[in-house]
Amino acid sequence: MSASEAVRGQKASHLAGELRRGIAELRWPGGKLPTEQQLAGEQGVSLNTVMYIASNETGPLIGVAVPSMTYYYPRIIVGIERELAKHGAQMVLRSTEWDSAEERLAVDGLIGAGAAGLILAPDGPSGLADLEDLELPIVLVERGLEDPATVHEFVGTNHAAGARAALKHLHGLGHTRIAYLERESPHTAPQLRAGLGDVPVLTESRDRWTAAGADEFLDEVLRLKATAVLCFPDREATLLLNAALARGIEVPGELSVISYDDEVADLSEVPMTAVSPAKLEVGRVAVELLRARLADPEAPRRQVSLVPRLVIRESTGPARG
Repeated sequence: MSASEAVRGQKASHLAGELRRGIAELRWPGGKLPTEQQLAGEQGVSLNTVMYIASNETGPLIGVAVPSMTYYYPRIIVGIERELAKHGAQMVLRSTEWDSAEERLAVDGLIGAGAAGLILAPDGPSGLADLEDLELPIVLVERGLEDPATVHEFVGTNHAAGARAALKHLHGLGHTRIAYLERESPHTAPQLRAGLGDVPVLTESRDRWTAAGADEFLDEVLRLKATAVLCFPDREATLLLNAALARGIEVPGELSVISYDDEVADLSEVPMTAVSPAKLEVGRVAVELLRARLADPEAPRRQVSLVPRLVIRESTGPARG
């Protein structure tokens, strides 16, 4: 290798590392990578160096489409990217913004870009039905557990088990009257309710909660003498926690609160105990399943369920009285 080739190889290695970090950190809005010309200008390298990376990436191209780049899915994306990078594979990332039309466009675009396989989080049942006609390998993330009849490979969080973990913690603290507040969701919420069974003395579900709505719910919590509340997701838990603190209710002295998702639960005024799905592992396992499918298309399909952990913080304590 000549001296000039060695230098170009070093620059290319550095730039490839920067690209992987940028993808993991969601540096580019909408998941769209810069063009070769933009990369060359931003990194201060020649266009030949950028093209050198492209010509030396030998792994398959994997298409990834998720409904959000700002909540829940970023750590799943990081898990996917890290595992793909270990195997020299490339990722093309799209955000569908919870829009079924955008979802279809994203899938078509990824296939058109030459993706060898797809990792997807379809928004609804219609999205899952559309996937039946695709011939390339597909792995779903955080989808599938809500549909016992699905034939797709998937890796998802066992949200019912997460709910049971929250109940076990509260029961251990002496709480027998527990309320449940949720934001409507076609995937997570039904599983959570299944895990709670008939335990809650109060259950309320809304499309979107407001501070006023959380305050109304708190009225019912107090009327029914509930001493603990499980909330899905973090935003709604924060609304309830703030409503309680505004009334001078001690958390956890008079009311214990558990959040579900653990995205921002530790940032509330009283850091909240939270059920925390293993998002990095969801992403890693999704790549593992897809790589196995690409290697052996005839192997039995696998469906993986991961049990979330409970992270105990300051918002839960012994039941008073």
